Amino acid sequence: MQKNKKYLLSFLLIALLSSVFYFSYSRFYLPHKFSRMTKTILRAAISQMDESTLAGQALHIAIPGKEITDASRQILRDIKPGGIIFFGFNLESAAQIQKFTRELQDYAKELEIPPFLISTDQEGGYVKRVRDGVLQTPPARSLGDTKDSALCRATGFFVSRDLGKLGIHVFFAPIVDVNNNPQNPVIGLRSFGADLTSVLDCALPFEEGARAAQREGGALPVIKHFPGHGDTTTDSHWALPVIEKNLEALRAFELIPFAKAIQGGAQAVMTAHILYPKIDRDHPATLSKRWLTGVLRGDLAFGGVVFTDAMEMNAVNKAFKTLDRPVVAIEAGADILLYTSWHEEPREAKERIRAAIQNGTLKLGFTKEETPLALERALENQLLQKLPFMDVSKYVSAEDALWYTEYRKERIAKSPSAPLTYTRKELEDKFKSIVWPTKNKSGGPVWLAGKKNKAK
Repeated sequence: MQKNKKYLLSFLLIALLSSVFYFSYSRFYLPHKFSRMTKTILRAAISQMDESTLAGQALHIAIPGKEITDASRQILRDIKPGGIIFFGFNLESAAQIQKFTRELQDYAKELEIPPFLISTDQEGGYVKRVRDGVLQTPPARSLGDTKDSALCRATGFFVSRDLGKLGIHVFFAPIVDVNNNPQNPVIGLRSFGADLTSVLDCALPFEEGARAAQREGGALPVIKHFPGHGDTTTDSHWALPVIEKNLEALRAFELIPFAKAIQGGAQAVMTAHILYPKIDRDHPATLSKRWLTGVLRGDLAFGGVVFTDAMEMNAVNKAFKTLDRPVVAIEAGADILLYTSWHEEPREAKERIRAAIQNGTLKLGFTKEETPLALERALENQLLQKLPFMDVSKYVSAEDALWYTEYRKERIAKSPSAPLTYTRKELEDKFKSIVWPTKNKSGGPVWLAGKKNKAK
């Protein structure tokens, strides 16, 4: 009997130790190994880039046409951008978009650069570039007016999922600006509402649903326009909006949706070209270290990727001509500089960034505290979003690459995700009954990416 008790105690002890070992192995060792290997892959990818590629990767640009041509190949070869933004003039049917995105990624391989992050504006309502193969949605305000968080979450999920199937990785939505100024000339129906509740109850679930789809191959949602474009009377496409509010007032209202979205796991933010003289009198948010590093990455603890709004917009392109804008934006905390053209501006931006690398203004590497320097941060944050599309065997052994890919799939499969309560068909039927003004305003992005490019 005594002997049996010893055996039983020994068995229980072994079982306990095995459980502790397995828990520690799966809970701590494997995630740490994955994190360490991610850093190895990112740093190896960056180390393989020459100076021209380093300078181009921080830029996302527009290109002409609905298929890859000699002209677009030349543009991409010259600039070597990190990504491409699609506009209506690039897009027709779902089949055409899928073929175009495949051709572009094949050309990225030819150029021996990381895959392009392909993006578009797909807010719904007036602002939706993709008209085939993607759930067609009304303006955000119509979604907010339903006060149905589950509907908004499902909408974000299906838009993201559908875009991902077309080869589009990023979409610039949802707007989390509270449209609390009735004189606002640029946001309007693009916002989920004129009060905090509408934005929190609908914009944030939309982002969460889209992010859930992104884990399964959908497109990354980008919340915008930080730190808030709702209380302006000026359209930043044409002039510089100035908001005379202090940080305390903004924290009590405009910043709340951004803070809560970030707390919920939002991975991407777009900046606003707005000047807040009481916070930074010399720089709009896009170019402000006080805003992007101090408030966004510091106070709000955002660790994801930061896109600028279009850098050709007059609010920065004309109002801050004396600044080295591309370099200042990266130093401030932006990772990706968005250009809606393919002519002078992105080419000039690349040369400015290249000069800053050469003179040491922008550096790769880390501080003693292992904080990435500005250019390192910008490249790593972008590459993190490209990892699912990258051939990691270029940067680690075949054995490690296989483990890394399989473990990432396991992590995604285990990620918690609330079930959807609407099907895609139910959403389509519901949206058919929503009536909204269909006359679009002139100007804005149409001028930037369409008329201007056609004039060349």
